[in-house]
Amino acid sequence: MRRSGDKGAIPNGWEVVRLGDLVTLSQGGTPRKNKPAYWGGHVPFVTGADLTDFRVSRDHSRSFLTSQGLKSGSTVVCEPGHLLLATRTRVGLAGIATEVMGASQDITRLVANGRVHSDYLCRALMKTAPSLQKMSRGTTIQGITRDDVVALPILLPPLPEQRAIAAVLDSIDDAIERTDAVIATTEQLRDSLLHELLTRGVPGRHTEWKEAPGVGTIPACWEVVRLGDVCHVSSGLAMGPHRSPRNNPKPYLTVANVQADHVTIGEPRLMELTEAEYSSRALLAGDIVLVEGHAQISQLGRAALVPPEADGYTFQNHLFRVRPGKLCSAVFVCAYVNGRSGRRYFGSFGGTTSGLNTVSAANVRALPLPLPLVEEQRTIDAVLDGVDAALERARGGREAFQSLKESTADALLTGRVRIKTGSSSMSRLSDVLPCKY
Repeated sequence: MRRSGDKGAIPNGWEVVRLGDLVTLSQGGTPRKNKPAYWGGHVPFVTGADLTDFRVSRDHSRSFLTSQGLKSGSTVVCEPGHLLLATRTRVGLAGIATEVMGASQDITRLVANGRVHSDYLCRALMKTAPSLQKMSRGTTIQGITRDDVVALPILLPPLPEQRAIAAVLDSIDDAIERTDAVIATTEQLRDSLLHELLTRGVPGRHTEWKEAPGVGTIPACWEVVRLGDVCHVSSGLAMGPHRSPRNNPKPYLTVANVQADHVTIGEPRLMELTEAEYSSRALLAGDIVLVEGHAQISQLGRAALVPPEADGYTFQNHLFRVRPGKLCSAVFVCAYVNGRSGRRYFGSFGGTTSGLNTVSAANVRALPLPLPLVEEQRTIDAVLDGVDAALERARGGREAFQSLKESTADALLTGRVRIKTGSSSMSRLSDVLPCKY
């Protein structure tokens, strides 16, 4: 039988315990910025914004302390295994230190006692994040108090079951990390392969080369044209009150929809436009959409092919539509724009005091484009399609693992599903079984 408590139904053998009874708490802090001897060392210094992963390491840190800065008394020393809980600004984020580090005033360090397993407690805290965020208060900086943290109720199973739950969730995290490594390696392979194909052509096909201004070394038989010579470039529609959906609403793409090499389609946004505007600004599957304005220079000009599900959409004024003609493949053009030469070209237009870097339609049309014959472009397309298919499989696998992690964590941390704690190995998902009361 389950018994009831403040956190709802409680599994047999579990209890609800105040967080303050499970840990000792210490508030972080920031060493003085005007002390050069404290900064620029090798000790990671983390803020609430750096708690982006369950395991917190130097890879997540944007600032580093010297040993003198760590020992200055202005921060808190976090040892491996200590918990980091964001209690200001990004309240509710949590992670476990994997090495010695300092923590800012955004973070409360939690050192677990013998009643709780650190990994389990961190998972439980991550589940409580929405509740902690609702407790945030403050006019300029949102946060929660030490008393809020101390009084936080934690659903606590017996210690062996805590370890088992942590082990199962760790195994899924390990699978996600391995998948991330495969994705990163495949992306690096694609970048290198793309650069080789766009500057040397299909392997074994060419024996003579030439230097092309603004492009570099390319096969001697390739032309160099301007993008506007082989593609039609159109600007998007300016937004404003007159675009509020009324009589003729159409779905449209924004900069947020356009990532490098793919378009994300969520809940469609709608804008009002005339039939004449729509006929000249409708997107077709296979068109290229290219970013016209972005706060980050590195994102200027990023491009993606319009997928079939966005056929018939239109596009806002911070995007360009690039529609290739008969002499070039859309896949080839998009790959070149997103490749090293294209990124370098569009990056040269960055620099603004307004906060938004932009390129003009004339800049886009003037992009120097090396152009093989269409047949070789299609061969290059096919090679890239093979790599992209491998990337999609890996990304799909990661999404599946992430979904599995979220559903498994919810089931295990609430006790809806229990683990055989007497099993010789408690790190397998096969040890998870339905809960019987």
